[in-house]
Amino acid sequence: TVSVLNWGHARPPPYFTRKRQIDMRGFMCLAAAAVLACAAAAAAPQWDVVVYGSSPAGVAAATAAGRLGLKVAVYEPLPMIGGMGVAGFLALHDGKMNAVTGLAYNFTLLNGAAYGKPGTPVQQPESFVGNATFYKMLGDAGVAHVKLGCRVVAAATAHDEAAGASKIVSMTTSCAEEGAVTAAVFIDASYDGDLMVAAGDIPYTAGRESIAQYNEPLAGARVPGWSGVSGPQDIDALDASGAIIKYVQNVSTLAAPGEADDALMAFEHRMCVAGKGNMVPWPKPRGYNREDFALIQRCVDKNYMGVMSGMPPSRIVDNGASGKVKYTKCCGISACAADQPHLNAGWATASWEGREEITEKHTYYELGAYYYLANDPAVPAAVRELFSSYGLCADEFEAFGHVPPQLYVRISNRMVSDYVMTQINMAAPRNKADSIAVSDWSLDEHMTGKYAVPQADGSYRVTLEGNFWPPVNPDGSNWYDFPYKAMVPKRGVGANLLVPVAFSASAVAYSSTRIESFFMATGSACGVAAVQLATGAARTVQDVNVTAVQDVLWNTFGQQLHGPPDGPVPRPPVQAPQYYNVTGAGSAGWNGQYKLDGTLGGRPRYTAAADPSHQLYQDGGAWRLAVYGKTLLYVAGTATDRLPPADGWAVPPGGAGAAPPPRLTAGPAAPTTLI
Repeated sequence: TVSVLNWGHARPPPYFTRKRQIDMRGFMCLAAAAVLACAAAAAAPQWDVVVYGSSPAGVAAATAAGRLGLKVAVYEPLPMIGGMGVAGFLALHDGKMNAVTGLAYNFTLLNGAAYGKPGTPVQQPESFVGNATFYKMLGDAGVAHVKLGCRVVAAATAHDEAAGASKIVSMTTSCAEEGAVTAAVFIDASYDGDLMVAAGDIPYTAGRESIAQYNEPLAGARVPGWSGVSGPQDIDALDASGAIIKYVQNVSTLAAPGEADDALMAFEHRMCVAGKGNMVPWPKPRGYNREDFALIQRCVDKNYMGVMSGMPPSRIVDNGASGKVKYTKCCGISACAADQPHLNAGWATASWEGREEITEKHTYYELGAYYYLANDPAVPAAVRELFSSYGLCADEFEAFGHVPPQLYVRISNRMVSDYVMTQINMAAPRNKADSIAVSDWSLDEHMTGKYAVPQADGSYRVTLEGNFWPPVNPDGSNWYDFPYKAMVPKRGVGANLLVPVAFSASAVAYSSTRIESFFMATGSACGVAAVQLATGAARTVQDVNVTAVQDVLWNTFGQQLHGPPDGPVPRPPVQAPQYYNVTGAGSAGWNGQYKLDGTLGGRPRYTAAADPSHQLYQDGGAWRLAVYGKTLLYVAGTATDRLPPADGWAVPPGGAGAAPPPRLTAGPAAPTTLI
């Protein structure tokens, strides 16, 4: 079957599948997309792995798979890779450093090296540095096919009789020149799970579940109130005519407490903010109408300095690497915060064009509010002076009007699998046998609603709804293990699909798991698991040997598998030498300098300057001096040695090398190649 992504569908029930099927009988295809799918099904896959979405999870998945020798392609719907790992400086700063391991930790060290500070982790680099680091990670892993502006429009599936399950045969994107893209394994690392949705037969959901569905105390719609909310609580919600002012909703549209609805916590752009010397004044957004910002003015009239979450917002923390002072706009839980709920209504099921309109609504609110505060004569002069002394960072996102192209989609579509992580089972048990990552973040739901709530005196007050942030565990801690099985579809469908972002979790649980450093860990696990599918060691993602995945994550990538996060951790990454000098070999033609030229199976690979067929690499559980796949001369070390040993080399049985064996001397470290 070919499932065409039905952008612009009406709200489905909380647990559903969605597709338009085109039947194919024999080799008869009834549409152009189906013709491509038929041809794709008959040929060998173009790629071992296709990663859809270059979020931090997508970059990590592609990097892990590439370093393990797979042929990988990446397709990104936006004109920039990195998702929220790059857009608006979110990077990995929301993850505590003791929970940042594996490729996520490598990312921080590579950022430090880019700033000329090798060994210094930088979780929150400037966007152009983070973007370059992600490209370097992909390039070092041999992942060169990275296509931007290519959104999925259809997916073709077929039933694998031997596996007893459906699988994705091909993916068609908006980049027509790519045709129907085929792969042995597909990894949907998008924030919205759009490839998962396009597959057509994989159950998923969006919005909030009811309390009754998973017995979660925090689930469902909530009673509007002021718990944990800052700012004025007596903002009039009506204009002079008695109508509700803009950016406030009618409370009659809110579901009953504890019941399911389609609401999503607030989105925003994590804009970069700077002071004079590196700022662009707040631009007036297209279609600006000062009357739209009555809510902002009413907060100013209450002398509330936290309007739009304050100015300046949170400072970007980069361990002093950049030498610059920059800030990132974020969040807020007040009647007039930078977060504005309801603007994202309908996002999960909207068409691509619909999502662009929703994104534009966020941009209008954000830029319009800042422009209003910096320029409108109704705003007190001192407040105008404060807001006009800051603006958008002049050296960030220049190609996009200094606004990051990635909207911060905190939650969207989520897979519903045989296992669903919930508020209950994420904490009990905290340790899980098939864990592939450790999370350490509280339950953290941003505003979901902002309502005009009637008062006893007949007035209507602006009141917030949905926000909560209690600890995950009864002891006040937030860590828990994350199981592999949450990233695979129900058995019988999606046999070759892995989902490291829109994975199987309730809305309450997802409020904790939605951290970018954690997504790098889940993405890495998907990249490692893909090896078993691509090589035939496992027929379906549900049948993957998780113990083998755990072994590679720990020993090759240094990723922590079980909590607590301040407990035993993997070995930190090491910097690979730029070259090795090989001396003393009886086979004299093998002496000389071997330069670093990439990685193989997660380990550095070196090639002789004098003869490119002579290589130094790890394979078969040992380091080798060999002509790859043809002639083996010398071996040394074991599979756990991340770098080739200086001594201990020998001619293996049947080897072509001559005694005496060589000795290796390492050159200076390559700070941007971490193993």
